[in-house]
Amino acid sequence: MRCLICFGKSFVEESSNMEKWRTKISTHKDGELYIRGLSLEELIGRHTFTEVIFLLLKGQLPSEKEAKMLDAILVASAEHGIEAPSTFVARTAASTGNPINAALAAGILTVGEWHGGAVEKAAQMLQSEKSAEEIVADAIKNKEKLAGYGHKVYKDEDPRTAAIFAKAKELGLSQTNIQKAVAIGQEFEKQSGKKLPINIDGAIAAIISELGLDWRLGKAIFVLGRLPGMIAHAHEEIVNEKPYRRLEEGDVEYTGP
Repeated sequence: MRCLICFGKSFVEESSNMEKWRTKISTHKDGELYIRGLSLEELIGRHTFTEVIFLLLKGQLPSEKEAKMLDAILVASAEHGIEAPSTFVARTAASTGNPINAALAAGILTVGEWHGGAVEKAAQMLQSEKSAEEIVADAIKNKEKLAGYGHKVYKDEDPRTAAIFAKAKELGLSQTNIQKAVAIGQEFEKQSGKKLPINIDGAIAAIISELGLDWRLGKAIFVLGRLPGMIAHAHEEIVNEKPYRRLEEGDVEYTGP
């Protein structure tokens, strides 16, 4: 019990009046940990990491096709080259003598609106009651980028999106949000005259929406998928490279006075 000192008086009862932390995720009982009502020992023996991720995020174990679909989007996010901000920033942080956990934290902090962060906006858009026509009209009217569409490298089609959607079809996953995502792209081309492919963020957004996961998990799910690649790169930097990473002067264009 905490003892708070205020103007010379002790208020030992203060802690008992504080609201308790509440969770539906896990608890200890008789020396054993239970996650969403299932013992950790049982989960270790019978279930995969992906299945436990689904259990933690949604509160129930996935069906076989749901587990395979979540697996697919995690695989699709795992690695995309050293050029990706989350990768080269993690390697830069590792190169300056930081431990691997600090390098990974630096890489995770690059996940923002233009790198991985569009998953949340796109999923919110798909999970809204607005039609494809309304979504596109609002984006054009407000001069906003369409979250989950367009890519710096893939101008016509993001091959990761094609593979993810093909997997969803193969598994017989519901297509409601996938079809809405496709309709938004078609509507954007109709209203603006420009073609924007559904990128990996948009594909992940469609799948997590089909899986019934809350749109606010978007960035976290991207980070979950990207972490293995970041770990591999940070480890490679620490083991194989000399410190430290620095831009060459020729890589910088001075625009000042």
